[in-house]
Amino acid sequence: MYNFSSRLLAMAIAYTQNIRIRALELIGNGVSVSQVSRAFKISRPTLYRWKEQLDKTGSTVPQKGKPPAQNCVIKDWNKFKEFVDSNPDKTQKELAQLWGNVSHHTISRGFKKIGYTRIKKLMAIRKDVKMHDTSLNKK
Repeated sequence: MYNFSSRLLAMAIAYTQNIRIRALELIGNGVSVSQVSRAFKISRPTLYRWKEQLDKTGSTVPQKGKPPAQNCVIKDWNKFKEFVDSNPDKTQKELAQLWGNVSHHTISRGFKKIGYTRIKKLMAIRKDVKMHDTSLNKK
């Protein structure tokens, strides 16, 4: 069984807007951040982050996290589409090597952008084929 400490579980708490406002009002009324932190069981860095957010945006509503933007290496999408169409038998890794200076992850994102899906090749496993052939001969 897993043994989680209470401190580890406390890190994942989502605080309501009401608690955020009450905590920041107390800090604004002169109560120290440490006292508010102990009273509400909220870390001081979290309180400072809320205070900074309130000062910058005027709101304490939780911000939605955005993934970092990917710098797109592929610039000419028509050329990329022609390249993929002219190399239908290549894997993404092979396409990345042929395109030059890109990873197979970039090729995968490019496929998605131009609306292509990956088609997986069906390969016969030799062992299964041999077993099937020998079982037919026995009959």
